[in-house]
Amino acid sequence: MSPDSLAIYGGTPAVRSRYRERWRQIHLADLLPILAHARRDVSTLAKGDGPIALFEKRFATLCGTAHALAMNSGTAALHSAYFAVGVKPGTEVIVPGYTFFATAAPILQCGGRPVFCDVDARTLLADPSDVERRITPRTRAICVVHLWGNPAPMDRFVDIARRHGVALIEDCSHAHGARYRDRPVGSWGDIGCFSLQGPKAVSGGEAGIAVTNDPVLFDHMLVLGHYGRLKSGQARNTFDTDYISLGVKYRPHLYAIQLALGSLSRLEELNRRRQRNYDVLCAGLAGCLAVEPIKTTVGGLRGGFLEFILRYVPEHAGGWNRSAFVQAVRAEGVPIGEERYARIGDRGRMLHETPIFTTLDVARLGGPLGRSEDEGERSTGHDLPVVQGLGGRLITLPPFTRVSEQFVRECAQALRKVAECAATMGEQSGRHGTRLKGAGIAGEDETNGEFGVRSGERARVSARVV
Repeated sequence: MSPDSLAIYGGTPAVRSRYRERWRQIHLADLLPILAHARRDVSTLAKGDGPIALFEKRFATLCGTAHALAMNSGTAALHSAYFAVGVKPGTEVIVPGYTFFATAAPILQCGGRPVFCDVDARTLLADPSDVERRITPRTRAICVVHLWGNPAPMDRFVDIARRHGVALIEDCSHAHGARYRDRPVGSWGDIGCFSLQGPKAVSGGEAGIAVTNDPVLFDHMLVLGHYGRLKSGQARNTFDTDYISLGVKYRPHLYAIQLALGSLSRLEELNRRRQRNYDVLCAGLAGCLAVEPIKTTVGGLRGGFLEFILRYVPEHAGGWNRSAFVQAVRAEGVPIGEERYARIGDRGRMLHETPIFTTLDVARLGGPLGRSEDEGERSTGHDLPVVQGLGGRLITLPPFTRVSEQFVRECAQALRKVAECAATMGEQSGRHGTRLKGAGIAGEDETNGEFGVRSGERARVSARVV
């Protein structure tokens, strides 16, 4: 395919269908109960009754667990989980080196230390073998992340946790409704944590929820951030704390949970639509060496998704860097972005390299539990070859929900088109002894990770053969 056919060089865009995502997280019907309640009361419902109790019951049913505790964020749910299983100064928690930072940051709030593990190159999920080799007498818990809605192989992690006597926590923030071996994520470990923030598959704007089968762990989470519910008799009186908690307030707002109730009622349809479109995209990319869908765990059923993640292999695209490739695909009409977890911030650090886990003195800033027993040590786990190789190689698409299958097929065609043209340009460069000038595109932030389709504008490219 001729490079001149690229839309960014003035060619005809591959995507002809209009991109219009018609799925809405929040419906008008979700707001009506809020308006009706606001006319009667603006109570925070500290007791956790009404819509909060209903949501907790329905979410526990979704996950197949005995208990669910709604909170004001997924980060609060993770902090509560780490606290509940006994993370404290002198203990460690093993977390994937590739995840959102909130998986690891709450460990510091408990005075513990994150130990980062490598991931499986095929699924981008925590590598069970690498997790096990990092277990020490100080390991208190393992946190497994079902990243991008892809369920981890939980039977292996359950086995590892049981043999070593450590707690197992699931970060299910991207994976609402996902299943592994026909069992819901969140029900495999001691505690499962979900985010209900913004674009999540179940959304309350800002909220979270934790699920567990263990009533003692449930009580621990209540004690940390839900004062008032112990007095109401909803806990098992494991603790003599009277009305108070330990100083943080993690109760959710009633209105957020009311929105999440409506969103939860549509989860099954959302997952069905996203899985269908993901399958269409994967079929359209079959055999494309430059763009590869991430493998779904054997025995797993994706859920939630959050985004569609693809692996970019520049060696099969003429050596173009990711920014050049993304800008060219965007010009074809694809709402594509650069993945933002593998490299964080303007300096492009990996998670385990960020100052909060390496040099920041949490205790001096007023850390809640003081210095660790191993003062001066921070996070460990810098031998992460797979994680370190992810930078600049992951691209994202929105989790297409209510778009036409034709649009998804055209997106796959656009990805293939740009990859083929880039490869042709690379071959011409090598054959004629010429070189590519940086294979980069000027005009937009290389690392913003945002989805976007620019109309009426063509970016300038310096990736031409000279």
